[in-house]
Amino acid sequence: MGEDDFLRAVLADPKDDSTLLVYSDWLEERGDPASAAKAEFLRLTAEGGEEKARGERLQLLAAGLDTDWLGVVSRLRIENCQGKRKEEERAAAGRRMRPLRFEFLCDRRWEDLRPTGDRGVRFCDGCRKDVHYCDTITVAREHARQGHCVAVDLGVIRRKNDLSPIRQAWLGRVSAEHLREREELEGPDPVSAERERRKREAGEKA
Repeated sequence: MGEDDFLRAVLADPKDDSTLLVYSDWLEERGDPASAAKAEFLRLTAEGGEEKARGERLQLLAAGLDTDWLGVVSRLRIENCQGKRKEEERAAAGRRMRPLRFEFLCDRRWEDLRPTGDRGVRFCDGCRKDVHYCDTITVAREHARQGHCVAVDLGVIRRKNDLSPIRQAWLGRVSAEHLREREELEGPDPVSAERERRKREAGEKA
């Protein structure tokens, strides 16, 4: 059984922990650093553990792993779900309340969705829409701008409201600190920036 066979097995049942653990053991036996990092990522994904420490370690591992691979094996939250947002808005209108605004309204996750012919796209049977795996925050923002549901790679360093539309105008005097914070939020995080640099270099060599 080779790596492609394991990836097909994961796609056939993305929530099956036993497949991830067997795949992890197989990778560990290969003995190289890249395989060891993948093996640890899979074990942490399958076995769980203390949420904060586990999340931090998964982020560090994912930042250095191949994003095509991560798009198959990762377990991610779904963001920017317009279908769930509309449901919340309708329910709030019925209660004569203001709708709550959450980035994570969808109760489904990347591993719950049906794989398609594109490993970077899965189909949600709940809202009947495609969900797009995004390996950089720039890609995620572009999909969010178009109203798409997204699953953002674990390697991306997240910031509060980093998928929100960028506001170009402010009223009153704007502090230097506020401008610095906005500039940081509008730019890509370090992991996204490095991935985008690699993509550009690969495109130039092609």
